[in-house]
Amino acid sequence: MVLIDPRKRYDKKKLSDLPIVGGKPENEKEEKWLREFETYEFYNLEEPGISQTISYGNTKNKVSIDLFHGGKYVFPRHLARFIESRSIPIYKYRPDGTGAMIKTHVGENPRFQMRQIMSA
Repeated sequence: MVLIDPRKRYDKKKLSDLPIVGGKPENEKEEKWLREFETYEFYNLEEPGISQTISYGNTKNKVSIDLFHGGKYVFPRHLARFIESRSIPIYKYRPDGTGAMIKTHVGENPRFQMRQIMSA
């Protein structure tokens, strides 16, 4: 059983076989560390209290995960890193020196947070 929240369960074997999406590990030690399972608590920062469905993987090996605000989950680190990396870009209009205004990327607004729960 991978999910602590009793509403849905995920197969630990399927989650451990998922590809690492995003920043690829530089060596075997880092890949092993990213594939370790940890306990996390999910927070929806964009719409607190609302559940969220996230798809993860590639075309051959993919999983759809239902996350509930405040739910506790046991996921590999690379999956938690992916969920936390989902964000909305922040843009502002600034003058470019010629009198025109240009759209400039000034930051990111995080949508989700995965808080790691330390076991006793």
